[in-house]
Amino acid sequence: MVDRVNDSAVTHQWAEGTVGGKVTIDTIGVLLLGVFGTVTTGAASGGIYPHTFSVKQSSIPTTLTMARSTPLSAERFAYATVDTFELTAEAGGYVQVSSAIKARVGVSSTETVAFTTEEEFTSKDIELKTAANTGALTGASAVNASSMKLSIERPSNAFVPLGTNNQPQFDRGNFEAKGEFVVRLTDTQLEADYLANTKKALSITLANGTKSLTFTASKVRYRELERSAGLDDVVTATVQFYCEFDTATSKSIDAVLKNTRTGYIAA
Repeated sequence: MVDRVNDSAVTHQWAEGTVGGKVTIDTIGVLLLGVFGTVTTGAASGGIYPHTFSVKQSSIPTTLTMARSTPLSAERFAYATVDTFELTAEAGGYVQVSSAIKARVGVSSTETVAFTTEEEFTSKDIELKTAANTGALTGASAVNASSMKLSIERPSNAFVPLGTNNQPQFDRGNFEAKGEFVVRLTDTQLEADYLANTKKALSITLANGTKSLTFTASKVRYRELERSAGLDDVVTATVQFYCEFDTATSKSIDAVLKNTRTGYIAA
């Protein structure tokens, strides 16, 4: 016979999907833990706890359990690994987040769905800054961006050992943080920094009252700069940046989340 396929069998099973929505001050920490892998929580001040998320220097992921409840069924997905974390903001809108996740196949469960009130963030609550170093970020002026995106990626590969087909483990790949922002082009400084491959420090801060989320990268370089040139349009520049590993701080980027939650590690 010349037919290539005469039968089929299930040899590997896992689940993949994307979760996303508006950034809220407590829930966002779960996705941050999943993508960064490590969190330390400091002492509270005025009822606000600082949670510092840093990159786990290991191929073994910090895993989550995800639940899905619909009118048809409820399931829990164990060993969930967050592969991507994308934060986006546009003038006049809410700050959004989206994450790609892999997990083991779901098992039937009973879920009690509840809605909680959490602070959200709009474009007026987010601030992007660049400076020569992290010490100068506090006093730096905010970048007048019309939109921005921060993408954190750490893809995983499923490992399914012999003798099983639905109990995968996920091995972590390389960690990468990058992003872009769009500004009106009012001077030549961005282009000069791009052409000179100038090292910059960068911060992205979301703040709503006493609660906040701040990403800080101490070694950032611009990789691409694209101008708009439409007739009768204001000239804008789309600037792509990459966060590089800084030997002085032993990291490429970290995140500090301040809220009333006491921790993100299960007891």
